[in-house]
Amino acid sequence: MNYKEKKFNTEIARLCGVNAAVVASKLWEAQANADSAFYIDGYPWVRASYKRITAYLPFLTVHMVQTAVKKLLREGVVKVGEYNESKFDRTHSYAFTGYGKDLMKA
Repeated sequence: MNYKEKKFNTEIARLCGVNAAVVASKLWEAQANADSAFYIDGYPWVRASYKRITAYLPFLTVHMVQTAVKKLLREGVVKVGEYNESKFDRTHSYAFTGYGKDLMKA
């Protein structure tokens, strides 16, 4: 069988749950990719819709991703912004806070 391994930060899992830790790991990985990250105010931001995240993590539903992101926001691991060219585009962008970076690097 061909299993693809997914890794996550156990400290974030303790704070926010396993689903949030898996989503945080995916955002961290996307942020590290120079093609998908952009910088505003010194923070690397990544644009990601809930549906797009589920494309990379098909074992999570859109609702599960939404709940996970809300937990990451509530715990101060990530912050959210809307940096879109069109005023009709509501895709969120995410950046790790200083606290979130410390957790991800630990």
